[in-house]
Amino acid sequence: MNRELVIISSRDLYLYVIFEDGEAVELRVEYKDLLKQSGNIYKGKVKRIVSAMNAAFIDIGEDREAFLPLKDINHCGELKVNESVVVQVKRSAVGNKGAKVSCKITLPGKYLVLIPNNPYVSISSKIEDKEQRERLKEHIKWLLEPFNDDRFGYIIRTSASEAPDEAVIEDFISLKQLWENILRTSKKKKTPSLLYEESSKVYGILRDYAGKFSKIVSDDIKKLKEIKEYIKKNFKQEIKLEPYRKRKISLYTYYEVDKIINKILNPYVWLKNGGYLVIEETEALVSIDVNSGSHCKHKSLEETAYHTNIEAMKEIAKHLRLRDLGGIVIIDFIDMKDEEKKKALIEQFQNEIKKDKRPVKIKSFTSLGLLELTRKKIEDSLVRQLTDICFTCTGNGFIKSRYLLMFEIEKKVSEMKPFVKLKIRIHPVHYRSVKKLVSELKLEDSIDIISDNNQNINKFSIEREV
Repeated sequence: MNRELVIISSRDLYLYVIFEDGEAVELRVEYKDLLKQSGNIYKGKVKRIVSAMNAAFIDIGEDREAFLPLKDINHCGELKVNESVVVQVKRSAVGNKGAKVSCKITLPGKYLVLIPNNPYVSISSKIEDKEQRERLKEHIKWLLEPFNDDRFGYIIRTSASEAPDEAVIEDFISLKQLWENILRTSKKKKTPSLLYEESSKVYGILRDYAGKFSKIVSDDIKKLKEIKEYIKKNFKQEIKLEPYRKRKISLYTYYEVDKIINKILNPYVWLKNGGYLVIEETEALVSIDVNSGSHCKHKSLEETAYHTNIEAMKEIAKHLRLRDLGGIVIIDFIDMKDEEKKKALIEQFQNEIKKDKRPVKIKSFTSLGLLELTRKKIEDSLVRQLTDICFTCTGNGFIKSRYLLMFEIEKKVSEMKPFVKLKIRIHPVHYRSVKKLVSELKLEDSIDIISDNNQNINKFSIEREV
């Protein structure tokens, strides 16, 4: 597989686009002036312990208190209000919710993820062969035992299966030193304060893929130099670093990133066979609806449903990565009666999600025929990161119909009778409708209509003229 990383910079942000065999599979955004919370480690202060919510709330020095589920308190020791605790952000602040934190610290490396205050050793679920899992797990435990006097836990990453022993040991020692530095910093700093922050998302991307990029292209020469030093220090393989110097066409245009972003922001995804998906995010979950559209090439409805669902499933797996959708995902596939076909669909889905670096767990079909899955949520989806709330609909996704607004105006005018003179202030888009309404009510001489661009399109104001 040919994998490329394209880094596009501006004054405000970096766009990181990952291409596999020429197809965009991931896009990540990094705002230069915003703190990246996910993965950060803080020395926080316990503000409240709320037993009814099975949670504690921690002041980490950000705008909102962080949420610590009590299931993670075993890793914290004894929590007391107003005392300090070292926590790591597992999910950045999303919408009105503060960050979700844990005392179970994890420090990701190239081949291992260190878990300092837990002796548990596990292995990536991406390695499915049981014999290979056990063999690799036992070998690395034996390999690291002389260097693990503190009985640190760790997760063995997929990349460790191909790594030389020396590289795994070096990774483990490096992560241990990082944790010791964090602890030393914690003793010196006040509460609350930031103890550890990775300087750029690009390093996480390189680690996730174990440096397996054939080429990295960027229009930011300084960023490329930093990456070169990081690669030299952390990876053995050669990665071609290519500065982009074409002045007449930007890197953004050359790689058609605008089309990729439009694809991400569009709730509709068209399938080659004529079917389509509708992807919608809510506060609680992501819903994906599969529609057959014009697809009718097969002999029976069951066959049409199966083949449309298979194509839809492959696109869904791609869009989970591309849009960075996380949390609970509910998929409404086209109804199938055949249990074997449902089983085959799930099995093929399991294969498709192996390419995803985030943990994905596929459940079974519900009694209503919906397929449930979860994908680890670290931060807002790309749709949320790349958009602002619409000033017109204020995030509802719709505005009041003209008929409803005229109904409300008519009733309000009726309530204000008797009057000599009224003034109605309305958005320009509704001016003609209000004028028509006033005429039909035979109140042209008694009501002045003010067209105001600053008026909310869903609202109006009526006042008596003195």
